[in-house]
Amino acid sequence: MWTILKQQIWRWRGVVLLTVPSVAGGLLLLRLTGALQFMELMALDQMFRLRPSEPVDSRIVLVTINESDIKQLGQWPMSDAMLARAITLLKRQQPRVIGLDLFRDLPVEPGHQDLSNVFTSTPNLIGIENVIKAANGEVIPAPPLLKQRNQVSASDLLLDGDGRVRRSLLYLRTQDDRSIFTLGARLAFFYLDKQGISRQPLNLEQTKFQLGRAIFTPLQPNDGGYVGMDAGGYQILSNFPKFRHGFHTISLTDVLQGRLPLGLVRDRIVLIGVTAESLKDKFFTSYTTDSTAVPAGVEVHALLTSQLLSAALDGRSLLHTWSEPMEWLWIVIWSTTGAVIGWTASSPRQTVLKVVLLGMAFSGAAYGFFLVGWWIIIVPPLLALVGSAITSNGYLLWENLKEHARTLEQKVEERTLNLEQEIIERKQAEETLSQQKQLLQTIVDHIPVMITLYDATGRVEFGNRQFEQMLGWSAADLQNIDLVAECSSDSEQRQQILDHMLAATGTWFDLKIRTKDDRFVNTAWANVQLDNKLFVGIGQDISDRKRAEEASILDERNRMAREIHDTLAQAFTGILLHIGAATELITKKPATAQTHLETVDELARTGLAEARRSVTALRPKLLEEGNLFDALKHLTNQMQVSSQTHLTYEVMGVAYALAPYVENHLLRIGQEALTNAVRYAHATEIHIELVYEETQCFLRVKDDGRGFNVGQVSLEQGFGLLGMSERAEQIRGELLIQSQPGQGTEVVVIVNRE
Repeated sequence: MWTILKQQIWRWRGVVLLTVPSVAGGLLLLRLTGALQFMELMALDQMFRLRPSEPVDSRIVLVTINESDIKQLGQWPMSDAMLARAITLLKRQQPRVIGLDLFRDLPVEPGHQDLSNVFTSTPNLIGIENVIKAANGEVIPAPPLLKQRNQVSASDLLLDGDGRVRRSLLYLRTQDDRSIFTLGARLAFFYLDKQGISRQPLNLEQTKFQLGRAIFTPLQPNDGGYVGMDAGGYQILSNFPKFRHGFHTISLTDVLQGRLPLGLVRDRIVLIGVTAESLKDKFFTSYTTDSTAVPAGVEVHALLTSQLLSAALDGRSLLHTWSEPMEWLWIVIWSTTGAVIGWTASSPRQTVLKVVLLGMAFSGAAYGFFLVGWWIIIVPPLLALVGSAITSNGYLLWENLKEHARTLEQKVEERTLNLEQEIIERKQAEETLSQQKQLLQTIVDHIPVMITLYDATGRVEFGNRQFEQMLGWSAADLQNIDLVAECSSDSEQRQQILDHMLAATGTWFDLKIRTKDDRFVNTAWANVQLDNKLFVGIGQDISDRKRAEEASILDERNRMAREIHDTLAQAFTGILLHIGAATELITKKPATAQTHLETVDELARTGLAEARRSVTALRPKLLEEGNLFDALKHLTNQMQVSSQTHLTYEVMGVAYALAPYVENHLLRIGQEALTNAVRYAHATEIHIELVYEETQCFLRVKDDGRGFNVGQVSLEQGFGLLGMSERAEQIRGELLIQSQPGQGTEVVVIVNRE
């Protein structure tokens, strides 16, 4: 008997003495260090996503504030008057409780007194405050009136390491050591209290309590797949329902405009919160698979409320876990099962087949447990099953592998000889490549243009000798500087330069670059792309050309100054002389004075003609010193200072340079439209918009002035409209004027980029 027992022990030594202790022990150690936590949480997320959909919870209605609502409101945060009006309209249908998922610790005029009255007269309104300190160490207090009336809750949500909400807080302690419910829990408890359902403690510490048909137990640091988790406050596992179409929702705009369906919120829980993308109040849950469908914070609070209501009223199960010793035993059992399969299988293929089938069965069983409210760990048992099966089956194959090892040693020796020969050939190839590289470096260094290599961020990685000689930046310097930042201190201009570099169109682009000794050099660059990571820039020194252009511009200005002096100045001098003579003779000799006045009229008309001829030959100084959008911005600021009209200016898209004469005409059209709006339309609001699209550029000037009937005014009746029309035709653009009496005017000019 003892002999047979020893034989069986020796036969199963691989399982008893090696596989199970090593695999199970290793996995337990990994689990205690938290190495398997992330995979376990991913498996839990997948079970949530496989769960069948449930009917929508009709007890909850969301009042959402999206991007369209913010545009309708015209400001954010919304005014206290608008918020007070929305809550008042909701109160008319007598909801059971209203949750306000908006921070309102400071007044937002107008209407703060109205909102204070609403807070005072609404006992079923629950506000929020931020309790857990943010990264900057600050918290956001609750509205003072609601805090005085104990109508506040915490807005804090628990995030795992990957940013997902898998745990829910029911209540926590504030910095002044008071207990506060979270928003979702407070709304659920308020709703249940109205139905006579309250929490019933089941232990002296009151950590375990019964709420209706559900019993709640706080989450511990090592429950389920968690290891060393911070279990502060009162936490439970988030067993959120899976709704196919989400909660019943209505927009804030519909509420404010009286489109609230009759009876929609009567005797229901109402949550008011933001869903607009621009406000970044989004949180991933186990159900989230698409970054474009991330639920907002108000929706996560509503999910917790629905979970608590369903558990207390409908008996919907909460998510439970096994004790830690039970989970350890579970891992050992599956490790033993895998070892037995590997030890008894006749071939590795049979081992794989059995492991796969048993693993599928285990996963299905774990999913079944999940559906009835139990979170059974999956990853460690599966790893134990696979690892033990592989280890035990490998132990059986060890002897056969020894023979294979001897054969492999011989093959390794043969392969080593082949590798030595390959190494010799590779060294010869590297020497040839090095010679070719040196030759290419010599060619690049002696090319009389600057050549650079830069990556997708615009950082220069290489510059040839011509680049170093002209700018003074060595290869070592390039590792510590951002060459794009050396070209301009303006962020928009730097972005324009970087866009040109990464577009790699091969077209020339002029820019100034600061040298190492703080000089600026005029250069022209053309860029091409080598591959997905590297770009090539070819640059030339155009300082001589720029100096010649500046000298030419100076000569032209001097010529125009002399011409104005010889024409306009002479005309004005004659006008002044004849006006003086006419003043002396106006009473004594009216006929002679009339002759002088006619001469003044002729001189003025001649001077005006000369002025117009000179103006058309000049490019605006604003465009010489900058670009079109800077010139329009300067013009807007100048007009704002000299008038009581409120002007706003906006640039949309990536700015690019247009032909000089096109920018000149666009600037003059915008100047004429602004002047008409201020002086003749008496506008109080003017909005200027410059839009850069891929193929077209739009200039839009819109005012709220008195307007006019476009169909009854011809272009010949006013020089301003005629001038704008002629300028649009000269740049082959399209001029659109929309106006109605009393409804303002909109002037739009559209010009092609090319």
